[in-house]
Formats: sequence, C-alpha cells, structure tokens
Amino acid sequence: MLSLAKAGLAEMRALIFELRPESLATEGLIAALEKQAALVQARHELAVHVTLCDEPEAPLEVKEALYRIAQEALNNTVKHAQAERVQLHLEQEADEILLEVYDDGKGFDAAGSFPGHLGLKSMRERVARLGGTLWIESAPGEGARIRAQIPAGT
Repeated sequence: MLSLAKAGLAEMRALIFELRPESLATEGLIAALEKQAALVQARHELAVHVTLCDEPEAPLEVKEALYRIAQEALNNTVKHAQAERVQLHLEQEADEILLEVYDDGKGFDAAGSFPGHLGLKSMRERVARLGGTLWIESAPGEGARIRAQIPAGT
C-alpha cells in the first residue's frame, strides 16, 4: 500500500511539473530534461539515452522553449513511433543551442501534413518565435530526428 501511494505521489508530481515546470528557473534546463527523460523511460519502458551539455547560458524563455520542444518530441515518439530507443542531445556552442531528439521508430513522411496534430506545429512556432531553425528528418521505416537550433541570447 505504501509503495503504491509513493508511486502515485511521484506520478502526480511529474504531471504537475509537466504543466508548469517551475523548477526550470531554480534547477535549470539540464535537470528538467533529465527528469523528463527519466519519466518517459519509467512510464513507457522506452530506452532514453541522454547526452547533455552543462547548463546553457540563455534566458529562461529560451530554456522553456527547448524544454517544451524536447517534451513534445518525446511525446510524439511515445505516441506514434513505436520506437525501442530515443536519444536526447543538447549542446551549446558560442552563440546558439542545439537540441536533437531522434528515435529508431517507424518514421513518417516529414513533408506530409498532419491535420489535428499540433505537436510539430507548436515546435515550429516556438523555434520561429526565438529566431531559430527547426529541421524534421524522417522517412517511413527510418525513425525520426527533430533538430532545433536557437540563438542562445534571444
């Protein structure tokens, strides 16, 4: 009974964090991404490999956008890809931050339109709002790769 209660509490905290990741400001983007990756791995039994740089030097607005893009890309992997593995990669170069999420799933036609699905659209909008670039690379049977490149000082 105690174990079940602890698991329920952990799940509730994770859901609250997903809605409003307040610890993003206090703990940072790296901690938030690590928590999100661990949550996806635990909830969906999907192997998540994480390669993250040190905490990026960027405004909170940029960090939140990167977090939300990673969150959406991971959710898309869970919902659509039928993947066994997903990789989450973050690096900061002198004046930009690069986020990549790629999986070994079934892939999709990246040039297609997906009426009613807002995930890819919201990623594009977040990146564009910050003056960045988003690449979506995928083909049926070949997995998917989402790359967001955002100026660090936006």
